[in-house]
Amino acid sequence: MDHLFDEFESKTLRQWQEKIISDLKGKDFNYLKWKSPSGIEVSPIYNKESVSKHAGELTHIHSDWQIEQTLETPQNKEVLDCLNNGANALLIKDCPPKQIKKILKDVLIQYIEVSFYSKNNIETILEEFIQLVQKRNLLSDEIRGCLHYDPLMEGLKNGQLDPEIWKKFKIIQNKSSLLIGFRVLSIQAHEYHNFGANISQELAFAIAQLSEYLSQEDTISSKNIQISLGISTNYFFEIAKFRAIRLLAKQIFGAYEREDSSLQIRAETGLRSSTMYDTHVNLLRATSQSMSAALGGANILNVNNFNQAIKRKDAHAERLGRNISLILKDESYFNKVSDPSAGSYYIEYLTDELCHQAWKLFQKIEEKGGWIKAIKEDFIQKEILKNAEQQTAHFQSGESSLLGANLFPNEKEKIVAELEKKSGETHSKGIEFITLYSERLSSKMELERLNNQNKDV
Repeated sequence: MDHLFDEFESKTLRQWQEKIISDLKGKDFNYLKWKSPSGIEVSPIYNKESVSKHAGELTHIHSDWQIEQTLETPQNKEVLDCLNNGANALLIKDCPPKQIKKILKDVLIQYIEVSFYSKNNIETILEEFIQLVQKRNLLSDEIRGCLHYDPLMEGLKNGQLDPEIWKKFKIIQNKSSLLIGFRVLSIQAHEYHNFGANISQELAFAIAQLSEYLSQEDTISSKNIQISLGISTNYFFEIAKFRAIRLLAKQIFGAYEREDSSLQIRAETGLRSSTMYDTHVNLLRATSQSMSAALGGANILNVNNFNQAIKRKDAHAERLGRNISLILKDESYFNKVSDPSAGSYYIEYLTDELCHQAWKLFQKIEEKGGWIKAIKEDFIQKEILKNAEQQTAHFQSGESSLLGANLFPNEKEKIVAELEKKSGETHSKGIEFITLYSERLSSKMELERLNNQNKDV
């Protein structure tokens, strides 16, 4: 078996290109090349000459992932229903701290991941959760989860940073030390995707934030941190992105001489490509996105509701989102192989290119003094806004398309929807720099359609 291919003559990249040119019957080989939005040139063919000498090395060794369900101010019954129907990780948002014990009643928290997000009560929530763990006499290393605490991202969305940001960060870090396996920081880089950043920008800004946190707190390492990335519909590029973030983060941890092997990568299906009309098409997009994240090595996958643009809560949509992961695991066996794309010349090439592009942008941020100074100069915001405007222009011109929005829309469909609010909108008082907000790519087009629909009623 070791000499299986000895009878076959190996071909150089040039020989393959010549074969393609002959098949094109006179057309230029460059006709088959294209460029990604971030400027990466994609060729129709790759071989080992196209990639670095490290191609084929695993970026991660795990093969499985946690199925996370987001629940906003949930009742205990909702939590138990989710856990009994596929979820093994929870993200509980905006729950009153004193309700934690009630919400998690009969939940065996030592066997799942429990994470929390709160804009104003994160410290109190942590205290209440620690008390619950202690009351149940659980060992501190039995508990897994994460505080979705990212004061830098909150500052970017609010237009100003908390003047006591590092003091509060230190307090939360100290309190969380009582839970050895619980992460204190989740870098919410998926927000960059929802703002309109391209893949290279999302990676660069994520590691710039990571560097900022590590420079301010010398006791944290990869075991304390989660990086949360969004997922677009660019299938192969997204696989490469999830591989690239580990390579890039490893360089950052190494520069600060911190442990780098325990980083948790969370994936969340992107808001950007979600549509308000023909919402079931969002399930197809979510499946493709989930496949990218799973193959790229995400540790946690959160599939947003397919009808999130028109309905705030929907148990049926939550169930379908969880089922995507169950199908990928139990029917497609995506959880049986570690880093299956390692050695794929195309994906290895994309991984290298994304790493190089993101690193160059990260270096520009460092030259400005780091993430905070770059934000205060509006550098990061302007980079994202420029790309978001380009995405919008391509969508409106039809150069890029979303099925159900500007491609094959169902003109007869009528919907009932809550008008969207732009997340991240701020008041003028105290604004120190440009703020950003999440927006669906088809939002303006669909809101106009919805307004016209309502006029006809």
